[in-house]
Amino acid sequence: MPFAKLYLLLFGLILSFSPDARAEQLDECTLKTAFLYNFAVYTTWPDTDASTFNLCIYGNDPFGKNLDSLMQKKRVNDRTITIHRTNNIDRLDSCQLIFISRSSIDNLKAVINTLQGKPVLIVADSPGTIQQGVTLNMEIKDEKVTFEANLKVARKASLNLSSQLLRFATSVLQ
Repeated sequence: MPFAKLYLLLFGLILSFSPDARAEQLDECTLKTAFLYNFAVYTTWPDTDASTFNLCIYGNDPFGKNLDSLMQKKRVNDRTITIHRTNNIDRLDSCQLIFISRSSIDNLKAVINTLQGKPVLIVADSPGTIQQGVTLNMEIKDEKVTFEANLKVARKASLNLSSQLLRFATSVLQ
């Protein structure tokens, strides 16, 4: 998908929120929610016959109803998106995408060890986590949401991050 189309997709996702959300200035959580969806869309998982795509929030949920609103009618590879919120590491192995909130970042090593070798896209928004083993890490630079990617981690998890996604990364660890 060309550069302009990706921005149009992001813009369309943002417009899909309720009128009240559109009236408000776009905040960090709204943008990060749209990024989570795009991360899922531009990642390829090993073949599966599952009918749902499990997006999990580990720890305190910083997205709240923004996440529910955006994902309500969206699909990932023809799969319905189901959102799970948990503080239990043992429940993460059924997830395809996990966002590790800052409230639980101290458990990052345990999460990574639990998911070792499983096809799970691990996303965070905490400094230094890309070097610790997350696949994608969002950050704020110049008042914009950006992200870093760790291709080595993605490959170990049998995930393929689209080149169209990676071209927007501020850094890519190989």
